[in-house]
Amino acid sequence: MKKLLVVDDDVIDARFVVRAFSEVGGRLEIIHVDDADIASLRLTDEAFDYVLLDINMPGISGMELLKRIRKNEKTAILPVIMLTSSMNPRDVSISYACGANAYALKPSSVSGYRTFAEGFTRFWVDVAITPAPTTAWPI
Repeated sequence: MKKLLVVDDDVIDARFVVRAFSEVGGRLEIIHVDDADIASLRLTDEAFDYVLLDINMPGISGMELLKRIRKNEKTAILPVIMLTSSMNPRDVSISYACGANAYALKPSSVSGYRTFAEGFTRFWVDVAITPAPTTAWPI
């Protein structure tokens, strides 16, 4: 089973994500952390297949965590999808410039989260070929 790390300080949004993914088939093991420092430690100690990352968090921002992920040889090619409430075009551009694989707005409804989970699963799990979680390639 593939593993998804959800990094979001908003517990309600994280619950919606977990619920939506469980409703669309439960083919992912989902781990939620509400702090970028904790996420950084988990990414160092565990293998994940995907990361859903919020930008705006207290302490270390999601953008800073994204930079750390890309600098670490173990996680440099890990698919990272920004899932955030920011519609700021600058955040979109910076996210991609820092190595995000995709950028999506947080849905505004439970059904929106389900649609997101269905689309994520359909593409990232069913279609995309991604590297093994422990594979590290020199850049």
